[in-house]
Amino acid sequence: MTSYGPVGTLVKNDGTNVITFVRTYDVAPERLWQALTTPEGITSWLAPTATIDARQGGTIEMTFDEENQVTGVITTWEPLTAFGHTWVINDEVPSDVRYELTPTADGTELRLVHTGLPDEMCGGYTPGWHAYLARLESAATGVHPPDWMDVFGAVAPQYA
Repeated sequence: MTSYGPVGTLVKNDGTNVITFVRTYDVAPERLWQALTTPEGITSWLAPTATIDARQGGTIEMTFDEENQVTGVITTWEPLTAFGHTWVINDEVPSDVRYELTPTADGTELRLVHTGLPDEMCGGYTPGWHAYLARLESAATGVHPPDWMDVFGAVAPQYA
């Protein structure tokens, strides 16, 4: 565990790698769901601009900067329980992201699973998701999120 939350896992499997993070947030599932599935929520922790057609088969688009845009199709839409979508950044190899929410006595457990990443992308994605989930925790609890680069730099050595 770091000051930015528990370390995630990376399982390498012939180019169809899987990154998994499990976090518990001190917020109700409704609050976390809003942060994951609305443009306002997404822009509070993940990408500066976002659009989402919030339904099974809908689309999601997130722009991180001039050079990095993610597009996807929503593959899972189970309100307050599960949300998944394809992840295609800059027309590169498609992968899949899934968020699963489980109510707990203290808030909500979030399980993030990113599958189908090629080997060359895992080195950045694992600490990258760690940094984004630290920002999600802050945004969901109403605290100003930490700088993504600061968190990434602090946690990246754990994933080397």
